[in-house]
Amino acid sequence: MTGAHVLGGFSIDAVRYPDGSYDVNRLGGNAFWAALGAWLVGRAASVHAVVGADYPARALARLAELGIDARGVIRRNELASTRVTFSYAQDGSRIQPADEAMLADIPPHDRAGFIDNTRREELVLALLPTVHDLSLSADGPRDERNRQAWHLGLLPAVRVRDLVAGLRGVGYLQLDCPERDQLRREGSGVLREVLPAVDVFLPSTSDAAVFLPGMKPAELLDAFHAWGAESVVLKCGEEGAVVSCEGRRWHVPVYRDSGEFDPTGAGDVFGGACASAMAESGDLVAAAVAGASAASFATAARTPLDLATIRWQDYEDRRLIIAAGVEEI
Repeated sequence: MTGAHVLGGFSIDAVRYPDGSYDVNRLGGNAFWAALGAWLVGRAASVHAVVGADYPARALARLAELGIDARGVIRRNELASTRVTFSYAQDGSRIQPADEAMLADIPPHDRAGFIDNTRREELVLALLPTVHDLSLSADGPRDERNRQAWHLGLLPAVRVRDLVAGLRGVGYLQLDCPERDQLRREGSGVLREVLPAVDVFLPSTSDAAVFLPGMKPAELLDAFHAWGAESVVLKCGEEGAVVSCEGRRWHVPVYRDSGEFDPTGAGDVFGGACASAMAESGDLVAAAVAGASAASFATAARTPLDLATIRWQDYEDRRLIIAAGVEEI
């Protein structure tokens, strides 16, 4: 394969934490997190996204310094960047957009930074790349190893359909769940359409709960395969992940980190790391182990660039611990 590509959104976030602290103008977005996940595993990645006029140039420069190819990040000066707000309750649950009542005591200057424009569908789509923004070439039969690995992050259903159709046959293709709000409204229709065309589906149990409530992990895996998914990596939060392919299943544990826990970006990091590992080895269980190791660092990171401070050996130590706990089920 010729490397990992991650595709999705970049954003500027404002977050209120359970302890009362907060961040404004925090770098975020599923493609940004995934790019750092891919970098942590392979020290190289390409990222494809769209940003507005206000997105900080220093962030893109830092990606280039790390060796991440950010030439696929398009700046549209006529638009403002995607802005997202989150607030965390004391039980750790996350609300997006942020609960206004939880922002009342923030000084007005900082509270003005809590802007969420993700309900503006036309803006969301304008700030995501299309297949026409990508440089694509067919790389030969599916069983050849010199392919690209593509990870599609959380995206609106219409963009999922277009990108899966455009990337089919270009290389290895893995897909995160489409946006939860759309799955909540529309159900499983988009998944039934696109899953037969992807190599790996990477949903989470929390994603599935919005359109397949009450189902156990084994039942979810059966459903996704019935809808055409060739292989599935089901992320189960603190319960780890389950890899299901070729009629076999493996449980991949999490690394128990006793430090600060913030799940923001962890699933995206998992996906980027998984794509990077697949680009290297083509072994899905090993790729899920790499994803779990990288994601364990994301839970203690407040921005994607915090992951740039992680030593590769520390990542590798955790990967080996996780790998030792993998069990076929």
